[in-house]
Amino acid sequence: MIMLRIALLLVLFGGALLRVQGGERPNILLFITDDESWLERSAYGWSPLPTPAFDKVAEQGALFTNGYTSAPSCAPARASVLAGRNFWELEQGAFIQAYVPKTIPVFTHLLHDAGYHVGYTDKGWGPGVVNEDSHDNLFVREYNEIEVENQLPDLTPYDYVANFERFLEDRKEAQPFFFWAGVTEPHDPMDPKNYLRLEKEYGLTLDDIPMPPVLEDTRENRINRANILYEICYADLQLQKMIDLLEAKGELDNTLLIVTSDNGTVVVRDGQLFAKASAYDYGVHIPLAVMWPSRMEAGRTVTDFVNFRDFAPTFLELAGVEKPQGMSGESLLPILLSGDSGQIDPERNWMMTGLEWHGEFDPQSRSSRSIREGRYSLIFRYSNVDEGGKPLPSERLVEPSSMEFYDLATDPWEMKNLADDPKYAVKIRSLSEKMKTYGLQTSDPRFTGEMDLFVQTRRYVLMRKRIGYEDTFELPFNRAKVPD
Repeated sequence: MIMLRIALLLVLFGGALLRVQGGERPNILLFITDDESWLERSAYGWSPLPTPAFDKVAEQGALFTNGYTSAPSCAPARASVLAGRNFWELEQGAFIQAYVPKTIPVFTHLLHDAGYHVGYTDKGWGPGVVNEDSHDNLFVREYNEIEVENQLPDLTPYDYVANFERFLEDRKEAQPFFFWAGVTEPHDPMDPKNYLRLEKEYGLTLDDIPMPPVLEDTRENRINRANILYEICYADLQLQKMIDLLEAKGELDNTLLIVTSDNGTVVVRDGQLFAKASAYDYGVHIPLAVMWPSRMEAGRTVTDFVNFRDFAPTFLELAGVEKPQGMSGESLLPILLSGDSGQIDPERNWMMTGLEWHGEFDPQSRSSRSIREGRYSLIFRYSNVDEGGKPLPSERLVEPSSMEFYDLATDPWEMKNLADDPKYAVKIRSLSEKMKTYGLQTSDPRFTGEMDLFVQTRRYVLMRKRIGYEDTFELPFNRAKVPD
């Protein structure tokens, strides 16, 4: 009987234990900014913005060139990280201003149950609600007690590094930790004088500001961009201070450090969001650098397509915890520990993302699904009401209302829609089939047709927006029930 139990334990946990053998379970620090596209970091070669801490992580570990959020909207993106699922697998959690159902397990609780010291600072998951159906504490313990003295306007009041140090002081001796550094920057609002600080502190003038070609190159737009970039520099400074703190405490070598952002930068093109809250690559393609000094080879560049859903299985495997049923992400440990650059896993050569809602009123719709494979990007957009504003029946909700197709090798900013070019018909059909197959495999309502819960959730968040978010924080979900 004892031997049988040992055999079962080896089957369940052997893979994870083998990967971390030779030392104690590692610490994990997830440093996640708010609204930052991948190209904003100088390590990717497009921007001259000085981000030395991010560059250091990339140089001492691995720079991922194809890191993707699951959804270009903060709440569903962060829920995807927590649950290890695609955003469309999160039920009400697929929507900003809704909630993560308590029936969906999250890795933070599983790590805590496995003996990890777990906490966070500033922005964890949200915005959304807490009600009888939701998780009421996703991160075990909050660390926001310490604030910055004489903080600059519109930067977070919390002292990220001091709160992280307080978190470390609270753990038991030799206890492994997981910490979520939820850096609010560069989310708006921001001080309109940031651009002056960017020049004074970092030497970047308005003429130096990298401008996405989708933006008109005006002084106003350069100032707006510079104001954002200053906050990215501020965030990078906090990252460096956290690295220094870990090193001073002798914890850096056995800490897996992941640096990323929840979704793309705010960029408005023709009055519409082009990056954040959009299906375009600049909205879903995020910065990602990972280092683990004691275990990872330095100086690597990885081109595999990876997604937020892969973080939770990675963390659980490191902790020797079994991945729960329904967690569709796959551990990144084989990639992290491979020692190689380039394409590590040949199956990781494409990525599917999407969005359901980001605050718009009907008949506007940001509902979409997108797939990126190599140089090509295919986007499906969905309407939720007809031209008269009447809700569409379920069979119509699975039919794309429009389609876009781009060749990012020649058009990296997706400015020329090739969907009607017959030269690409075969590729479009192939990507459409791949998106449909994966959507059905992962129970995406936009492909299965089981849209009732999404329709009800959309009603719910629209009701909250009309009444006021602050007045509906505990609004019961059944108030937005879909009529029979």
